[in-house]
Amino acid sequence: PPICLYCTMQKIPYGISDFSRISKDDFYFVDRTQYIEKLEMLGEPYLFFLRPRRFGKSLWISLLQHYYGIEHKGDFEALFGKYYIGQHPTPLANSYLVLRMEFSRIDTTTPEGTYRGFLTNTLVGVEQFLNKYSAYYHEKNVADILSKKAPEEVLKALFTASAPLPHALYLLIDEYDHFANELVSFNLDYFSEIVASNGFVRKFYETLKTATGEGVLDRIFITGVTPLTLDSLTSGFNIGSDLSRDEHLQAMMGFTGEEVSGLLSDVGVSEADLEETLGQVKKWYDGYQFSIRPSNGGLYNPDMVLYFAKHYLRYRRAPDEMLDTNIASDYGKIKKLFSIGGMGNERFGVLERL
Repeated sequence: PPICLYCTMQKIPYGISDFSRISKDDFYFVDRTQYIEKLEMLGEPYLFFLRPRRFGKSLWISLLQHYYGIEHKGDFEALFGKYYIGQHPTPLANSYLVLRMEFSRIDTTTPEGTYRGFLTNTLVGVEQFLNKYSAYYHEKNVADILSKKAPEEVLKALFTASAPLPHALYLLIDEYDHFANELVSFNLDYFSEIVASNGFVRKFYETLKTATGEGVLDRIFITGVTPLTLDSLTSGFNIGSDLSRDEHLQAMMGFTGEEVSGLLSDVGVSEADLEETLGQVKKWYDGYQFSIRPSNGGLYNPDMVLYFAKHYLRYRRAPDEMLDTNIASDYGKIKKLFSIGGMGNERFGVLERL
């Protein structure tokens, strides 16, 4: 009879970014929870961490949401008990009201659409927050907050209503620059306008900065792909620390070569075939390096490795198409980014080498 491949193997979490589902349903998970402890020990509460597409950023945001949100305190053992942080919890575990926001899926074809999309995403994140913590907010406050017509006004009203509460807020932002990168590639003037002193993005981050000074917003963690928006905000949000190239955090996301080797063995690659298969995977997927002094060597994009592992587990062979189409880069957009400020031809040479 055919072997039941799925009876003994853990499930491959390709495309899954909900930490609760991964933990409770026993999906394959490379434990990175020790980095929660490392981040807290830094003593820097307002953090940016940038990585390429499909590199595990949304899963990390979900992990932080479950670790710090007071609503998950009763599930702490079920969620984290088998991981490092479950056995070494930090003092801040499950002590915050967690506000989660993301800025993808914004129509950037017009300035009006961009503004409307940014406001909508702000309102969606705040409304989900208010529903989750409804016991802390009066209906009148909720109606007032959600009636605001500008992103920064929504936040100001939320932070004002949150000031008397016994718990501070932890803000998580995913895809902070998704819409902005679209603008940079085809409407640089408008991008410059919205991050300038009177721009709505600048005002949004200035409001966050004010809330940190008032003690309402205690911690911030923001992910994205590039530092363009962060660099453009300058004094509008000069309290954040960009840890994207910190050598001690190099492997906070992504897989090391040793971890990839272990995963290949777990999905059925025999010891006799392991070296050859690992070489094939390394040729296609290895090479990410985010620090000039990396402590773990080149990293593998987890999406690519899980794509390979899922296929190998099912068919006992490598995929016919080694590159996952979900992660293919838009080189036209990259060329436009390389053209900013002149020197396009020189930079295109770098792109060709890459």
